[in-house]
Amino acid sequence: MFGYIEPDKAQLRLWEYERYRAVYCGLCRSMGKHTGSLSRLSLNYDYVFLAIIRSALEGVEPKFEPSRCMLHPLKKRAMVIDDKVLAYCAEVSAMLTYHKVRDNVADSKGAKKLAFMALSPVCKGIYKKADAIKELGDRVAELLSEMSALEKREDVTPDMLADVFGQIMREIFVYGLDGESQKRIAAEIGFHTGRYIYLADALDDAERDIKSGEFNPFVKQYGKEGLAEISDKIKTAVLLELSQLEAAINLVDFCENSGYGEIARNIIYLGMPEKIGSILRGSVYKSADNIKDNSKD
Repeated sequence: MFGYIEPDKAQLRLWEYERYRAVYCGLCRSMGKHTGSLSRLSLNYDYVFLAIIRSALEGVEPKFEPSRCMLHPLKKRAMVIDDKVLAYCAEVSAMLTYHKVRDNVADSKGAKKLAFMALSPVCKGIYKKADAIKELGDRVAELLSEMSALEKREDVTPDMLADVFGQIMREIFVYGLDGESQKRIAAEIGFHTGRYIYLADALDDAERDIKSGEFNPFVKQYGKEGLAEISDKIKTAVLLELSQLEAAINLVDFCENSGYGEIARNIIYLGMPEKIGSILRGSVYKSADNIKDNSKD
């Protein structure tokens, strides 16, 4: 995942923030246990969202304990004790990091490409430890290949690519669940989360991609000059996506004592819309004329 799923921390109550941080810290420790210490470098807040949704859908009530870690050795902090949900999220992180690095090797140029090539064997070694989700990894690889083929089409649109990434996240949220009801809810949440992540990432990368000449679905469809003109339409489309996510999240039966329900709603109602708003306040969506096109350099 890419770092676009965060709460509005200022709107979380203190105990909710402590629970949110406890999941993050517990996941960090779980990654060290299941996929190795180096895998912790790929940890971001997106996986907290996956963890709280999977915990609710699997009926896993989190257990919290005070513990120290390498980054905070002097003071104990609340952490979620390692469980099957955190182990799953750790392996998903290893898988997605490996595929992201492979994608960057294919898409990058020059020194940046060489850097990702050097990183690739390390990520491959980490991913090998995620053997419990090999079937999921194979399916994700198929969908990523489908995305790569779509990017080469002249008629490709951001919506088409967002749909495929939505399918990827649907597979991740559903994988390993048993009940049909839980699967349906997870499928909805995963699909709309994936579409949101893809659109947010493409929007966020637009200015950089204009300068580097790398593929970006919004730049391809609208050109650098057209982005400022369609920013309101983009925001409306993404907020509509989030409204679908809101409807799905209301079907989740969160453990009352975990605080996860309040955290999830904060993320979807406040954090994700603010993230999109902050991206669209960037220069490329205000005045694309000010951005130098270095793609021919």
